[in-house]
Amino acid sequence: MSHPSLHLTARDFDAYAAEKATSKAYSRPRLEVKQRALAWARGVVARLSELGISVDVHGSDEHPSIRNKHRADCQWVFLWRDQAARDELDRLLDRGRSISDVIDDPSPYTRHAFLALRISEGEVQVCFAVHPDAKVDVDNLRARLSATEEATGEPASPLAAELTSALHALPEQFSFGAGGGDRVACSAATPDAIAEMLRRAADGQVPLWIGWSVPRETAVEHADILDEQLEDALVALAPIYRLVAWSRENDRIALDRKLEGIEQERARAHAELEAENERWRSEQARARERSMEQARARGDERVEAALPARRPTLATLFKSTSGAGAGRGGEPRPAPRHGAEGGGAPARRAPHGEAEPQAKAEAPQRPPAEPAPRAQRAPSGEPDAAAKPAPEPAKGGAIEKGSRVRVRRGPFGDKIGVVSELDGRGGARVLLGLLATRLELDDLELVVDGRDRPALSTSHRKPLAPTPRKAR
Repeated sequence: MSHPSLHLTARDFDAYAAEKATSKAYSRPRLEVKQRALAWARGVVARLSELGISVDVHGSDEHPSIRNKHRADCQWVFLWRDQAARDELDRLLDRGRSISDVIDDPSPYTRHAFLALRISEGEVQVCFAVHPDAKVDVDNLRARLSATEEATGEPASPLAAELTSALHALPEQFSFGAGGGDRVACSAATPDAIAEMLRRAADGQVPLWIGWSVPRETAVEHADILDEQLEDALVALAPIYRLVAWSRENDRIALDRKLEGIEQERARAHAELEAENERWRSEQARARERSMEQARARGDERVEAALPARRPTLATLFKSTSGAGAGRGGEPRPAPRHGAEGGGAPARRAPHGEAEPQAKAEAPQRPPAEPAPRAQRAPSGEPDAAAKPAPEPAKGGAIEKGSRVRVRRGPFGDKIGVVSELDGRGGARVLLGLLATRLELDDLELVVDGRDRPALSTSHRKPLAPTPRKAR
C-alpha cells in the first residue's frame, strides 16, 4: 500500500512567509501542510523500524505559540526516541536546568538528538541535528571523538572512523555545519572537523546539523519524485543517528550507572515521602477520633441538661423506703408459692451461656494462580536479526560508464540510476534523480533496456492514477 503523499506546492511554501509568521490567520494552510507531513512520516517510521530504530513522530506548532517564540516561520516533523526513553533522560537533564532556562526555551525538541523534515518559505530539508542542550547525546558524541575509550583503554580511532565512514557514505549533496552557518560537504568530514563544528555549535547555542537542503523551485518542479527521495535521504541518515544518539547499546559515557543511581535515589525519596505521609495520616486519624469522642461527650451533656426534673407525687412522697418487700407496718410480705396454687411450675430457662450450635459452611479454597511466564529478552549484545548475507557479485553483465543499474540493497534499494563514473576500486558514482552517491559494484545490478523501468527522469515510482468512480 502506498504511503500518503507530501506533494509540496508553491502555496505550501508561501504559508511560512515572514509577513505571515506571527499571524494566526494563516494557521489553517500551515495545519494542512503539517497533517500531510505527519502522514508522510509514517512511511519513514516503518522503514526505520525495519532497521531496528524505534522512534516517535511529533510536529512543531503550526500557530504562533510560546514554544516557537510566537513565530511560525517553518514546520518541523521530528523523529526521536520514544516517550519512555525521553522521560528517563529528562530526569537527568532537569537536575542542571534552572527556571530561567525553562522560561527562555520551553520547547522540548532541543534536549534530544533527532531526525527531522523542515519546511520553510525558501526550502525543504531533511537532517540529523543535536543541540547543545541535548547534553547526554553531545557528551556521547564527544566521547566517540576523544583520544581514548574509557571502557577498554584502547585508542578510540576506530570509533571516530566509524562515524566518518558513515558521513562519507552519504550522497554528495549532504553537508554538515553549526546551525545555518558555513557548511562542509560530508565527503570531507574528519574527526577534527566534526569536533570543531561541535565547538562552534556550543558557542553559538545552535544545533550541529547534518543533512540535505532542496531549494523551493527545485522541490516544486520535481514534486512527483521528491516525496520518495526525501524518505530515502532520512533513511540514509539513520546510521548517523544510531552512532551519535545515546542508548544503552551506544553508551560511551557510562551513563547507565548514573541512571541506576538516580532511580535508587528516587526510590529512597519516594519511600521517605510515603512514610511521612503515613505518619501524617495516622495523626489525622487519631485527631479525628479524639474530636468525635469530645463531640459525643458534649452531646450527652446537652441531652441530660434538656431532660425535665422529676417532681414528687402523692404516690412517691409517702412511699416507704424500707424495701420493696416490706408490707404495711414494716412486716415482710409472704413470697408467692409455686405449684398448683401459683398456677403451675415456672418455665425452665436455659442455663446461662448455652446456645444451639450453628453449622458454618466453609468456602472452598482456590489454589494460587500460577504467574504468567515472562517473555524472555535476548541477552544484551546479541543481534536481534539474522546475520547480513555476504554481498553477491553484480548481475546482468559488466557495468560501465553510462550503464543503467538497479541498487540491490541499502537506503536506495530497488532504485534505478545511471553510472556517471567508475573509480577503479570496485565503486561507482550513481545518479539517482536529484541525488548522486557512491556505491559498491557488488550492490549494483545492470538493467537491460526494454525490460525494466523507464528513463532516469521518470525512474521513480509515480502515484497511482485515481480509479474512476462508479455511477450510482
